[in-house]
Amino acid sequence: MTFTHLPGLAPATPSPEATVTLESVLATLRKDRLLDLARDHGVHHLSPHRTIAELAKDLARAHQIDLPSALSRLLRDELQKALAAHGLDPAGRARADLADRLLARSADAPSDTDDAPAADPSAPVKGRLAVVRQRQYLITDVVPPPTSHHATPTRRAERVRLVCLDDDAQGRELEVFWPLELGARVITPAAHGLGTVDRLDHPDHFGAYLATLRWNAVSATDNALFQAPFRAGIELHNHQIPPLSKALALPRANLFIADDVGLGKTIEAGLVLQELFLRQQVERVLIVAPAAITLQWRGEMEQRFGQRFEIMNRAWVARCRKERGFGVNPWATHSRFIVSYQTLRRAEYLEPLLNHLTDRARRSLLILDEAHTVAPATSARYAVDSNVTQTVRDLARRFDNRLFLSATPHNGHSNSFSALLEILDPARFTRGVPVDDPATLAPVMIRRLKADLKALGADYPDRHVVQIAVSRTPDLAGGTPTWTATFSDAPRPVALGPGHDAELTLSELLARYTELAEPRHARGRLALVSLQKRLLSSVEAFHRTLAAHTAWLEKNPAKDDAQLHLTDAADGVTDDALDDDTYGASDDALDADDAADVAAASKDFTPPSVEAAALLTELRRLTARWRHAPSPKVLALRHWLAAHCCPAAAPALIGAPAKPSAADRRWTDTRVIVFTEYGDTKRYLRDQLREAIAGTDRAPERIVELHGGMSDDARAEIQDAFNDPKSPARILLATDAAREGVNLQKACAHLFHYDVPWNPARLEQRNGRIDRTGQAAADVYCHYFTFPQRAEDHVLTVLVNKVDTIQRELGSLGAIVLEQIEATLQHGIRPDAADRIATADARLDAIVDRRGAASRELESSRELKRLAREIADAGRDLQRSRDRVGVDPDALRAAVEVGLRLAGAGRLTPTTLTTKRDVTVPAFLVPHADLTGWDRTLDTLRRPRQRTEDFWDWRRTPPLPVHFSAAPHLGEPAVHLHLEHPFVKRALSRFRSQGFGQSDLSRATVVVTPELHEPRVIAWARLSLFGEGARRLHDEIVPVVAPWREGGGPDHLDPLDDARAAKTLAAADRALVAAATDPGRFPAAAAKRLAPHAAADFLRLWPALDAEADARAAAATLALETRGRKDADALGKILARQQQAIDERIRQLSFDLLDDRWDKREHHQLKRDEEHMIARRAALDAERVDEPAAIRALFEVTLRRVTPAGLVYLWPETLA
Repeated sequence: MTFTHLPGLAPATPSPEATVTLESVLATLRKDRLLDLARDHGVHHLSPHRTIAELAKDLARAHQIDLPSALSRLLRDELQKALAAHGLDPAGRARADLADRLLARSADAPSDTDDAPAADPSAPVKGRLAVVRQRQYLITDVVPPPTSHHATPTRRAERVRLVCLDDDAQGRELEVFWPLELGARVITPAAHGLGTVDRLDHPDHFGAYLATLRWNAVSATDNALFQAPFRAGIELHNHQIPPLSKALALPRANLFIADDVGLGKTIEAGLVLQELFLRQQVERVLIVAPAAITLQWRGEMEQRFGQRFEIMNRAWVARCRKERGFGVNPWATHSRFIVSYQTLRRAEYLEPLLNHLTDRARRSLLILDEAHTVAPATSARYAVDSNVTQTVRDLARRFDNRLFLSATPHNGHSNSFSALLEILDPARFTRGVPVDDPATLAPVMIRRLKADLKALGADYPDRHVVQIAVSRTPDLAGGTPTWTATFSDAPRPVALGPGHDAELTLSELLARYTELAEPRHARGRLALVSLQKRLLSSVEAFHRTLAAHTAWLEKNPAKDDAQLHLTDAADGVTDDALDDDTYGASDDALDADDAADVAAASKDFTPPSVEAAALLTELRRLTARWRHAPSPKVLALRHWLAAHCCPAAAPALIGAPAKPSAADRRWTDTRVIVFTEYGDTKRYLRDQLREAIAGTDRAPERIVELHGGMSDDARAEIQDAFNDPKSPARILLATDAAREGVNLQKACAHLFHYDVPWNPARLEQRNGRIDRTGQAAADVYCHYFTFPQRAEDHVLTVLVNKVDTIQRELGSLGAIVLEQIEATLQHGIRPDAADRIATADARLDAIVDRRGAASRELESSRELKRLAREIADAGRDLQRSRDRVGVDPDALRAAVEVGLRLAGAGRLTPTTLTTKRDVTVPAFLVPHADLTGWDRTLDTLRRPRQRTEDFWDWRRTPPLPVHFSAAPHLGEPAVHLHLEHPFVKRALSRFRSQGFGQSDLSRATVVVTPELHEPRVIAWARLSLFGEGARRLHDEIVPVVAPWREGGGPDHLDPLDDARAAKTLAAADRALVAAATDPGRFPAAAAKRLAPHAAADFLRLWPALDAEADARAAAATLALETRGRKDADALGKILARQQQAIDERIRQLSFDLLDDRWDKREHHQLKRDEEHMIARRAALDAERVDEPAAIRALFEVTLRRVTPAGLVYLWPETLA
């Protein structure tokens, strides 16, 4: 028999005088292994500075370890080295045999007395494997029957608790009465093997099965070996991998992803979530997000990662009560939920959640999107806890793992930032203790700006901010003014034709009225500010607010009611049951509320003077006259639409043809988004644009709208239509309800701000709808309008430019500057506003202090060289994972096709798709007609269902084409299939469930290869290591290669050495891939001859397989223990540093509290933080013992399982 040897070790002639002792064996180990063994056995006094001989002697004399236990911990190469050192034969594969040789030459040699009688191999015993209901289970407990003679047959039966080990039902618990459970049996792989093999599988069937096993092998021994990137329907970029790397390197995945807007934080979080699921570190997930983006989260998780989340709201609660009764806790009905912040803070949702989680929810993950909303609220000098801060703080502590997402994590207050980080990871951070050490923050923080990644070569579009200056030309005759528009990206002005100048005139009149108005209190100025803001949007928006203001001044509430209470019918919002906390208020409701606020503020005005009253009259007259007429801004927008979308949309110019040609009425593929702050303006724009495009091709279908108060289905339908290349939609009108939660970059690169929001953060959020990951165009264009002849527009121009600068340069510091800009505009646009905005980032000492805190505590993490190194390392890890896991599009397609054929369906039909960059992508059509009973699975491949579409009509539509590799910027709808897609999971489920139950496969095959000249056989086993609760810690497919001789022979089925085995395994992989497309690779005659031998051949190779698996299990166990120890030691050091930092802060805080400049709320918050630090300091003493122990326990192996996987005969081409 041929065995594996270590390099440099040769069999030695045994010496009769050689005596093996614990010290002599320990002396053959490396120093680090000696120290590991010492720590594992509670020997902590050994110094790493001593020699190996000294350490071996000290450890042997400690009497806390004996020779048998030491040998059981040694790896195969270490045992071989010890044998050689003692003059013994080091050859061998089985660790147990190697250890026995050493024990035989020691004083601890086992006696010849008989062992205790073995337990009944068929009895259920804790730790054994069993087949129950055609699935494999681990027996976790056996409860003996009661001894009462009156017990029923059921009570006389043993009660057995089990945990499922099958891939497709891992961790599922079951409890049975063993003697009464039909078909239940204990299994021993050594006796069962492959079972009965009547025939050999076709190589493509076996290849798909083996590939599925390999794809599902995960391991916690290697942080840099990923699975999630290959189980996601995304175009993968190297810069998306560092968050995953950092999360896996942490003892618990507590990570803050603080990337810039549009860099794909949701995808990065999804990759972390997917990997934690695969490693069974997470089984329960809660995502908390603003209401506007809950639907986006659900869509992204399902479409890209194959994870089904439910949104917790009134509809879900009603459904649970209808199906399960009023007593059910809705949080207990599913393991993955999304909830909005608005819903979470309500007691009727929060209290059941806390009850369900109890004090600590194991294997749980909390994801907070827009996490900065949880940070203590901004105050003058010291941030104060808000209600949402306290709510989330209590919630987060119950989760094992936490992911926070925010593009603006630092608001400039050091104590607010540390409080937010404490919620993320209380082991590292304590609120009130400044985060001064970048090394403390670096492990848990990912912070990159778009400019950073572009500087490092990432492919993101260039943003162009285009100013459209709309100017009135002199009209000497005194008639209707004519207008021109100057686009900042165009060489010369364009003529717009005649149009009213109401916006200029009304602005001048309102400015004069503002000077004359006399509100009795400061609140009254809010009415004037609102009038100014809405006039800058549109005359129509101004009309409503002006009516509210004048109605109160004239003491005419009836008139006010008539003007304010408009119908929602224009927006189609008629469902009174819409949940405001989930969907937000309708635009019309928001406009009505705004008008009501103006009316209330107008109560503070004194009766207007004669001039003021005359101005109000003139304002109302002009507003009524021009509210429905096309504004010069509309004319400029129509000019742009004519140039880019449809020539017939052009404004009517003197001398233009009255009727456009058929060519002019056709539309291009260009899409555009028009944002406005007010529902009144959106309705005005809709009417104007409908009139402008009337008579063009499919005109009624060209304009779609997004607004507040829309249901999930309506919002998704509009987004899908606008992104669908085949949809006629070209113009999307949206209010700020759409500035978050909708991804519109797939088909659109042009955006217009019809009005500029005074909240500059909203301006950037709007731009982020198209300037983000996944944008197909190389350039995106963000347009805004300005009247050079209107004073207020100069201020808005400065605002737009400032926001663009912040987006490019300031990072998190920009959030602080944006606050100051918003505060500058809070009391209206005044003459000095432009200068104050322009210098907002360099003005007040308080701002400088806050910018210093943000720069010191956060932005220092954005060092380009470090970011480049992280991305490069991530790219190497990704490629290594790809090579190791072996997932490639062709292999996945082949496996899916085999699964479909086993389900009775035909092959995938090849077709092609074309991207927007005219690149042809291979795609396939699914044989859906053959897949009886797959309706729900096939639904995941159909186009989105329209709200008004009949369900059964929709289900009869054919599935979309599918593709297996990332194909960004497709010009037509298609579905990206990946390992976690429901369709793929179902197709491959037959391979994942093969084993000791009913099987479609014999798990043995033969394949022809030109690379060998003699038959060989490969036996595979699956090695799995489990932790507490059957959590899988390590998976590996273990091969043994041997020659095969018909009729036997001297080396028949003797395992080969590692070098020759590696060459055979590589040849087998190539042969299986070739056999998937070449039926001739399956030699039918050889298969018929080999089938009767397969079961016996596998059993003959099983001892070698078991020995190889044992050696690899020992190595994996050591790697897990090493990781657990390192993570635990690192956590212990973190807790110790935290104690020291708290001590220093408590001393400083005693002086800070003496400062009399704190206001009452700030002083109270300081005092609460001090009390918390004192309590936290005391708790850390216990945590320094308990928490490291808990980390070590996460990597402790409690069960090793080795199961038969398969057998492959490699048949030389010359014998086929």
